[in-house]
Amino acid sequence: MGKYFTWEGFFKAAPLIIKYLPVTLGITFITLGIATVIAVLVAAIRVYKVPVLCGICKGYLHIIRGLPYVVLLLLVYYFLPFLVFKLFGIDINGWDKKVFVIIAFVIHEGAYIGEIFRAAVEAVPKLQQEAAYSVGLTQYQAFFRIILPQSVKVAIPAYGANFVELFHNTAITYMIGVMDFIGRATSLGGASFNYIETYLFVAVVYAAISIAIEFLFKYVDARYQFGAKVKV
Repeated sequence: MGKYFTWEGFFKAAPLIIKYLPVTLGITFITLGIATVIAVLVAAIRVYKVPVLCGICKGYLHIIRGLPYVVLLLLVYYFLPFLVFKLFGIDINGWDKKVFVIIAFVIHEGAYIGEIFRAAVEAVPKLQQEAAYSVGLTQYQAFFRIILPQSVKVAIPAYGANFVELFHNTAITYMIGVMDFIGRATSLGGASFNYIETYLFVAVVYAAISIAIEFLFKYVDARYQFGAKVKV
């Protein structure tokens, strides 16, 4: 193993790669924030079967769930500038590549997180909604004040798993030239031929952050359950 791997190469590569971790984390958190807002709206539209919009959301979900992440990213990166120019005469080719990544990821995650929230909302007892109406709340008020907060604790485990998956999927952003965590590791490995050292370091960091996220959501989930003991 010493012929192909050295700890010296590992620790030499580490600080050069870790500097780009904020790029990956930034993409992850921005995507998650925007996608969550879209997901809540999609879930509400589907649960309450809003005319026309419900059909559009169903079509959106079916299409996105049938597309691999990589294909969607490449479509957004290459096709979106063409479409915007044809429709509005605006050239967006000069946009930061991270913007295209976030757009693609938000489109994808909005569909998947939307299904998580839809299932969680439907798990809330109907009596809660009826009770909200009985005290004079509108459908909108009942959803955002009563139903959605209660559905959060149901959604936490799946939401946490989706968070980890999103973090993992950021590994494909380098394919369109974004210099992120994986992109830097790839370029450094190619320049030094220390592929094992660079990718091993990347694996360690991804695993450590993923485990931390899982523990965090287990802790939050346990705290959310009334009377439950926190066991992570």
